[in-house]
Amino acid sequence: MANKTPNYDAKIKTILDGLEPGERVCALTGEKWIMDEEEIGWYKKFNVPPSKISPNTRWKLLSYYDSAFQFWWNKHFDTGEPILSFHHPGSGIRVLPDKEWHDRDFSHINIDYDSSRPFFEQMRELEVRVPFQATNHAAPTENSISINSLGDTNSYFVFGCRSKNTFHSTVGVDVEDCSLLYGVEKANNCHYVLHSQRLHNCRYIRESYDCIDCAFLFDCRNCKNCFGAVNKRNKEFLFFNEQLSEDEYKKRISEIDLGKRSVVEQYSERFEDLIKKEAIWPTAFNEKTTNSTGDYLTGSVNCSQCFYSEGDALNNYRCAWYFGKTEGNAVFWSNVDANFSYFCGDTYFSNNIKFCARCIGLDDCEYCITCHNCQNCFGCAGLKRKQFCIFNKQYSEEEYWEKVDQIKSQMLERGEYGQFFPAIFSGTYVPESGPILYCGATAEQVKQIGGNEFDVNAFGATSKTEVDPDQVRYRNLIPDSIDDLDDSWVGVPIMDEVANRTFAFLKPELEHYRRLRIAPPTTHFIRRLHEVSFTGQMAALEDRACAECEQEVMTSYSMHYPDRKVYCRECYLNYLEQYG
Repeated sequence: MANKTPNYDAKIKTILDGLEPGERVCALTGEKWIMDEEEIGWYKKFNVPPSKISPNTRWKLLSYYDSAFQFWWNKHFDTGEPILSFHHPGSGIRVLPDKEWHDRDFSHINIDYDSSRPFFEQMRELEVRVPFQATNHAAPTENSISINSLGDTNSYFVFGCRSKNTFHSTVGVDVEDCSLLYGVEKANNCHYVLHSQRLHNCRYIRESYDCIDCAFLFDCRNCKNCFGAVNKRNKEFLFFNEQLSEDEYKKRISEIDLGKRSVVEQYSERFEDLIKKEAIWPTAFNEKTTNSTGDYLTGSVNCSQCFYSEGDALNNYRCAWYFGKTEGNAVFWSNVDANFSYFCGDTYFSNNIKFCARCIGLDDCEYCITCHNCQNCFGCAGLKRKQFCIFNKQYSEEEYWEKVDQIKSQMLERGEYGQFFPAIFSGTYVPESGPILYCGATAEQVKQIGGNEFDVNAFGATSKTEVDPDQVRYRNLIPDSIDDLDDSWVGVPIMDEVANRTFAFLKPELEHYRRLRIAPPTTHFIRRLHEVSFTGQMAALEDRACAECEQEVMTSYSMHYPDRKVYCRECYLNYLEQYG
């Protein structure tokens, strides 16, 4: 767009030419950060003004547009019938089933740009008039309750998964007969697993690969028949890091029944104590990376200050949750095969875009929400296969560029251009939002960035039909042992006072718990999944000293283990060689 917007280009050049490194203060949170030459270089590359908010706050804002792990009853755009969606109806976002949304054209819903009014005010008016996809599936589902499905079969309350017979999980790929997974690939017969791969018949596992018949592991690889271990490699018959004989191990395990909640709580406390006293955390859980900084990176090359990636990632800056072939992006959240783009969230298969959210297949677009396969569009919502549109209104190519130059220049003068959509544009409920699930933010911090505040039960969001108060049971009545949780509990509303929501056991869920001998849970499944997330490292980067050599390192923030021992890579590998 650079040579087609001469007035904007002249104005931004003056700003960028005078930009100097130094301390800045976040306009939303008051957090201080150093805007260095690297950050300034990306503003110049994308020809945009410097951000007014800190790097970690940008991730919080972008993740607020993530579907996260939310399930609500919204209303059909036309009929008003209840539809399951990740958009809370209290947000003002209206929805259609995915297929109906794809089959329709919403370009007739448009507005004329008014230069006397703020851009975001007008964009919000357009957004609430256009329906969005209710579940945003990427692949068909079969007999499943899911959001952002990659292909689920007989799975219930899963998000971003490709799964079979799986419950209450997010970002689980090629998983089967599992429950409570967060960021897991290739697992079966597993329960309560965080950031792990290639597991079979495991329980309460974190940051571990290639393990079989294990429980309560942290940062273990290629282990079998271990119960309670941290930082171990190629081990068998460990019991809380103590080496046992096969007979001794089997005797101890035979006396432990993880089908009882009281037993799970006992060993969970012991596992927590083991982690706090003995575990060593690497600077990052990175694999096969080159000249890259950040955490949970696999295959990244020349990526700076990034978080959670898999695939061919090259020359990205401050990007999180990006997959496939990605190159030249800055300040991106949830990206699949998107390239040369800036400050976007949950946007896939796109190129040369800026400030877009929940879009697919865009080229040369700015400030678009839930648009698919569009080119050269600015400030649009819900469009498909369009080009040269502004606020969903069609223009000629010449008219389009003249108007875009005008709008961008006026937005820059008002301090709007360069900023992402305000948080109020998202359909997200604060306590269950992306910043909390993924970034470790508090509800108060989410409110600082402008998070929507509405009652969790507003507009019937938590129940398709009215719940009979006389039918509600309280969670203190749930039996301790899975052996005592009979089918009389199936479908019964159970009140979680903390979440201010009811939940119920599904019949296939109880069968899963019985088969794997999983203790009956007593909290809403969304709170359970958040608990799993909080035990890991979050999408918030911080500098700290290596606990061994005191070298300064960049690592991820851990809300659950703020005082953990973090080693630089060299010290961590030396530790594993000696003790692992």
